[in-house]
Parts: sequence; structure tokens; C-alpha cells
Amino acid sequence: MNSLSQKQSGTLTGFSIELSIANQLLGRNSSLINVPFLNYLQGIRSRAGAGPVVRVGGNSQESTEIFLETFQPHHEFLNKTVIPGTITPEVNIALDLFYAMSNISTFVDVQWYAGLPFAAPLNLSGIATMTAYAEQVLGDNLIALQLGNEPDLYVSPTGTRPTGYSIQNFMSEWNQSIQVMQQDSAITNESILIGPSICCDIDGQWSIDQVINAGYISTFNKQLKQLAVQYYPNDNCAGYNPPTAQSIFPNYLMHTMATNSVRQYLNASVVAQKAGKPFIMFETNTASCAGFPGLSDSFGAALWSEDYTLQLAYVNFTNVLFHFGGQNSSYNPFTPPPSNWSQALNNMWSTGPVYYSALMVTEALGSSNQSQIVDLTLNNNNPYTVGYAIYENGNPMRVVLINFMNDPTGASDFTATVAIGGGTSGQPAANPTSATVRYLSAPSVTEKRNITWAGQSWGALFSSDGRPQGNVSTLTVQCNSNNGCPVKVPAPGAALVFLSDQSVTESGPGTLTETFTTSVYKYPNEPTIAQAVLATSNGRGGKGQPPQLLDTSKGQGNGDPLGASVSVLCILLAALGASIGLLLRG
Repeated sequence: MNSLSQKQSGTLTGFSIELSIANQLLGRNSSLINVPFLNYLQGIRSRAGAGPVVRVGGNSQESTEIFLETFQPHHEFLNKTVIPGTITPEVNIALDLFYAMSNISTFVDVQWYAGLPFAAPLNLSGIATMTAYAEQVLGDNLIALQLGNEPDLYVSPTGTRPTGYSIQNFMSEWNQSIQVMQQDSAITNESILIGPSICCDIDGQWSIDQVINAGYISTFNKQLKQLAVQYYPNDNCAGYNPPTAQSIFPNYLMHTMATNSVRQYLNASVVAQKAGKPFIMFETNTASCAGFPGLSDSFGAALWSEDYTLQLAYVNFTNVLFHFGGQNSSYNPFTPPPSNWSQALNNMWSTGPVYYSALMVTEALGSSNQSQIVDLTLNNNNPYTVGYAIYENGNPMRVVLINFMNDPTGASDFTATVAIGGGTSGQPAANPTSATVRYLSAPSVTEKRNITWAGQSWGALFSSDGRPQGNVSTLTVQCNSNNGCPVKVPAPGAALVFLSDQSVTESGPGTLTETFTTSVYKYPNEPTIAQAVLATSNGRGGKGQPPQLLDTSKGQGNGDPLGASVSVLCILLAALGASIGLLLRG
């Protein structure tokens, strides 16, 4: 097969966590780790054969400072300060954050990226100090540290640099930071940075090719471990006159959405390979600033993210990290319950569509670290029917088929015939006698909760602990030597076709894998709320209290994509928090 990608790992799909919500997902501190978070990551690990890749950072990393002690009154590793006129808090971290990340790695072998402060004026001593501590605590579990998040947006909209701030200014600041890091004897790894992490290549902003042409890779070759970009196909931030979800939803249901998004990186991918730098999609999702309710939390988003991730792998990106925002974010792969006591609410997490596609892509690549991807462009480039083949050492192992059509009648289902040819030494290869198939399924592209992967669900709204529910469903398709293996793909839906027993084994056991339990418990006296109080409450903190901080992006309002029940649930959870004891033992 011609045009195969480079060899890819099963840990291709990873996650990007905004620093300001790290305590909601990871846990309160290094001793109180959220068990559902471990279970979700274990879902990736059990299929990839290695720990998943997770980044903690984002815009909220830019002005952070690190403290040796945890923050009172609850010994937390994050301390947030609300800035007047914004809903995005400034965040400081305790060293305990790195210990929490390290402890999570002991459970599920996570490999980490973390962010360094790069606000103007540069906190050079803080950059060096945080680098030294991250190296010391995370050790081999630290992949790289990000220096500068979306610098192409520093002038507008973030306003952290003056008008005229250029690529050369950015590189000069990188150089200043590196000089201070080199003077710190506690920093032992010179090749520890990832960048430039530019975002958008829109409205006259920088492109990755412009940064490369300015000498970025050659100038920082010793310090730059990986090349990174960040991308959202649509902008939902305030001030940009965002489109409606309904008007752009059809675009996400075509293969051209993925190919057009990736086209801008083709040259950079080649340059990165020649320079020996892994090329990372460091932060992405359906749309910026929390995504679009009704689109980002739909089954259509699952199909899009699967196609988009495999397309990035096909053009030799080595990781694709899907971003998490706050409670208000529609695009979250999974979301903890809206409570400061989420450690105790282990069965009340919500699983997003993107997590389902992450599981399918991970199984498609398997655990061999030898997977090479090719875009098959099915049905004469019909944008609604998509196919990818995955090879290992020259042999076809799996096929991914996607049907973007939305037709409950069955009239738009398609059947792909998978036939194998072109064996070694030019001899034709025999088709397998049978193939096994697992499906990513939902009733329609707009479905939010009734989604399954291989027959398993990760729960309805506020009902998951990160573990699959139900039994694995693997179907067998009989093949013949002449016409191959016919695989039907429903409209909408996606199918993963395994062409051998080995290909199934490499993708995980197909059964319930090791998960984690907790010793968290509730005291016998459960609280109650007077009906009159509940009926007249607005779900906030009461008179004179600040509004809830539901999102991590500037300019975003406090929407409610998870449903109208959130406000009432917040009240109940706040009351429960007063009487819940928490404890997680290794």
C-alpha cells in the first residue's frame, strides 16, 4: 500500500486539561484523586497498551506562580482569584499538583505535558523554578513543558502583548527564558520544551510555516523536543460573531471538514519529520470557547473527531489532544459533577461523545506501535462515506468505516467490501475467512446520550464512574475468497473491522478491564433541603456572592449544555458536601 503514514502509537488520542479546572478532573490534592478520572484514562490504557498522554495547561497557565505548600482551607493544589470584569480566574499552583500528576501515573501510566508561565512581563525565575520542580517530581512521566500558549493571539484578543508583537519578539522571549533556565543547575534536561503552540492562522495571524521560516526550529533545535500547534475549526468566543450550531453542523458531517482542516499543516509535518521532531496537535476540539451546545455534545461530533484524528495521524501528527473546559463546556470528553466534592460523587460523571471516538481510534491503532494509516477515500470521494486502513509491517490489520449520513430508514446504510490484495513479493494475499466488527452507534447525529461503542455505554447524564456498562458486542462477518468481507455501516455510524485474531488481541481484551475503586463513603446522616427553600433558590451562592465560574474561556456566558437540571443539582450537591467524608487509599 502506497502513501502510508509513519508508524503510530495507540496513545495517539490524548487529552488537554485547562489548568484552572485541573482540580475538578484530577482531584483536590495528591491524596484525593478522582477515581472516575482514573477509570476513564484506564479505558485508553487498556486498549493502547500504554498510558495515555495528558496535558495540563492552557490560557490559565500564563501568569501562574508555584508555591511549596497547598492552599487552605482544604489543602488544594489550585488557588483561583477572580479578576474584576472577567469570568476567567487567575490560577496559582502548589507543588502538590505535580505530585498528584505523578500519583496518577502510578495507577494508569499517564505521560504528561505541563505549562510554564509566559505572561508579560516574563517571570523568568518562575519559568526556571517550575521547570526544575516538574522535572524532579514527574521524572520520566514528563514529556515536555509548554512555553507560551497561543502567542499569535497575544495582541488580540488576549491583550497580553502590545500592538506589533511579532514572531521575532516571541523568539526573543523564548531565548531570554532559555538563558535563565540554562543557569539553573536543578534543570538537567536541556531538550524539555514544546512549541510554538500557535493557534489559528486566521484574520492575518501567524501560520506555522511563517514561524518555521523565521528559523524557530533551527534556532531552538537543542531545547525544542516537539513541534506543536493548536486548532479549532470554528470560533465560538464572544466578540467574534460566532455562527449558530445549526448553520455549521452539516460541515462536520463531511470528510472534507477533516481534510480541509489538516491541509494547512502538510508542509510543517514534512519539516518536523526531517528535523526529528514529533508533531503534536496540542489542543483541539469541535470549536473554541467551550464549543457549541447541540453540536459539540452530539454523536455527529464523535464521528467528526474520529475522522479528524485519523486524518491527522495520516499526515503524521503523533498526538491529538482534545481539550477540556469547565462545567459550561459542551465539548468535554467527560465532565465531573458540578460540585467541589466531586471525589465523593463517583457515579455522577457525564461522558461526552468525543470519549467514545477516542476509544474507537485507540482500538483501531492497537498496542503494537507499528500502525500505519492510509485514507481510502471511499465511493469516489463521496464526503459522507469515509474509510481508513491500518497496516502493521506491511500487512493490513484493521479498517475503519464511517457513515456520516443521518437516515433512520436504513436507506442510506452502506456496505463496504473489504478485500485484501498485493501480498509479499507481488503475490496476491488471500482474504480472511471471516472478520470481526465493532460499531460506534447512536440513533441519529444529534443524539447526545444514547451512544455506544462495541455495545457498551459509559452512562447517561450524571450517571458514570468512568467504567463501561454492558457487555462487549463483537460481530462476525463471513468472507469469501473472491469478493472479500462485506461490512454494513449504518447511517449514522462507524465500524472497526478486524482482519485477524492478532489484530483483535492487540486492541485490548474486549472485556471489562482493570478499573479502580474508592474508599470514599457517606456518613449515615444525609442532609435534607426544605422544599420552600429549594423552590425559591436560584442555584447560586446567595445574596452578595459572585456568580458561578462555569467556564474557562474569556467572554463566555454561563450556559447550561448539560441540561436544566444542573442548577437544582448544584444546590443538592452543595448540601451533600457538608456531610461527606473523603478518602482514597492507593
